Parts: sequence; structure tokens; C-alpha cells
Amino acid sequence: MRSPERRSFVPASYVIAGVVLGVALVGGALALRTGSTDPAPASDVGAAPGIALAAYETRLERLDQALEREREQRAALAAEVAELRRRLDERTRVAAAPSGRRAGDDRDDRVAAAHGAAEGEQRRPRGIEVDALVAAGFPEDQVRAFKQKIDQVELDRLYLRDLATREGWVGTPRFHEEDVDVGEVVRQARDEMGDEFYDWVLYSTGQPNRVRVGDVIDGSAAAAAGLQPGDLIVGYGEQRVFAPGELRDATSGGTAGDAIPISFIRDGRERQVVVPRGPLGVRIEPASEEPRPVG
Repeated sequence: MRSPERRSFVPASYVIAGVVLGVALVGGALALRTGSTDPAPASDVGAAPGIALAAYETRLERLDQALEREREQRAALAAEVAELRRRLDERTRVAAAPSGRRAGDDRDDRVAAAHGAAEGEQRRPRGIEVDALVAAGFPEDQVRAFKQKIDQVELDRLYLRDLATREGWVGTPRFHEEDVDVGEVVRQARDEMGDEFYDWVLYSTGQPNRVRVGDVIDGSAAAAAGLQPGDLIVGYGEQRVFAPGELRDATSGGTAGDAIPISFIRDGRERQVVVPRGPLGVRIEPASEEPRPVG
């Protein structure tokens, strides 16, 4: 009788170890085929293209927003610097307005007079005084129509500055292009309604309407003609003058040496002298004086 065959048994632990080893070998082979045994990072486009692309787009959007904020801040800073420079230049011109000052343009002269450089007292810029102009002899409907025009221009300027301040472009070329000079509108009244109306508008709004002789240079044409410090020049030739810039331009026009009458006020009376066209040899400054009633 044959004895039963003996079967060999492999312990379970050996079987498990073999399976684990096989899995490891297969994984190693796959890693060698892909060229790397490290797991792909989460930000790798190849591992997760949708997620990575969205992350890049989000970061790019944040950078664009930060760049735009920086641009806005730089623009606002540049506008503020330009405005401060404008104010500094304006104050410098006003501070340099004594008799030795070179006649500037009309706008500078109005600024100087508004700060009391003309009369030695404060004359605040103000709106059109209808009653004063009507009392001076001008038609009320004409005065009110002009006042309405000036008021609208000033209101438009207020809204323009408010908008430019909020958006950060005060003092920029765009601001100066869109800004309307009230003085330019006032000067248009001279062409439309004449010198007398213009004279009264300047005075009633606190702007200079006369050119004062501050000093006379010895040996000059003005000294030879008898002009004196304190004289108020109101005319050069056939032209009325209301600001130093106008007198300067008038002396430089025409033919040098021509005999030109100069009208001026001294001690409340209007007088006249004749000078050769050209430099007068006087130091002048803007001044303000109540005009005579019309008619």
C-alpha cells in the first residue's frame, strides 16, 4: 500500500511578499518608460492642463490689475505735480509784481491785481455786478445776458475741475484743452460791446483796467514827454489799453519812431503827450480805477 504523497506548503507570508515584489517591479518598469519616478507636480500643465491654465490666467489677471492701479496712481501723481507747479509759477509771478516787474500777459496782470498788487488793497475777483453796470449807463438786458454767459462758463469750469479731480487728470494737457478761460470770454465782450463796457466789466469783476507808471527811466522817451510815477496810461495812439501786456504790444507794433499820442490820467484828469513809437522807458504795473459813467 502506497503511502500518500507529501505536498509541500509555501507559507502565506512568502506569497504576499512575492506579490508585493512583482507589483514593485512592474511599477519600476513603467517609471523607466515614462522617464521619471517622481509624481508630476500639481502645477504641471501636462499633469493637469485645465487646472494649471486657469491658475496662470488668474495670476495674469491679478498682475494686469496691479499694473493698471500703478498706472492710475502715477497719472494722478503727475497731475498733482503739474498742478502744484502751476500754482507755484502763479504765486511767483504775483510775488514779482512790484514796479520793477516786466509787463506780462493779460492773464498774469489780472492775477496780480486780484491779489491787491495794483491798489495795495485786496480786490477779490467777483461776478458781474448788474446794478453797477446798469447804473453806469448800460442796458439792463444786455448786462444780464452777459452775466448769464459768464455764470455758465464759471459753472462749466467747476464741473470740469470736479470731474478731472475725481479721475486724476487735473493739470494735464486734456484739462487745459477743455478748460475755458473766463478772462477770454470777458475779452470777447470788448469786440462785441466796445471798450467802455469792457472797462466796466473788468473793474466790476475785480480785474485791472489801468496801467500805472511805477517809475520813469532817466533819458527815456517817457521822461522827455513828462510822464510821472503814478500816471495811469489809458491809451496808446488810437488804441485803448487796459493791461501792461497791451501797452507792450502796442509799442512794438507799427513803424518805429512814428509820433504817437499817449493818453493818461493824472490827478483825476485825462491828459495827452506825444512820444516816438518804441520803448517808453517806464516800469509799469496793473492798476484798478472806477471808470466814468457812459453817455
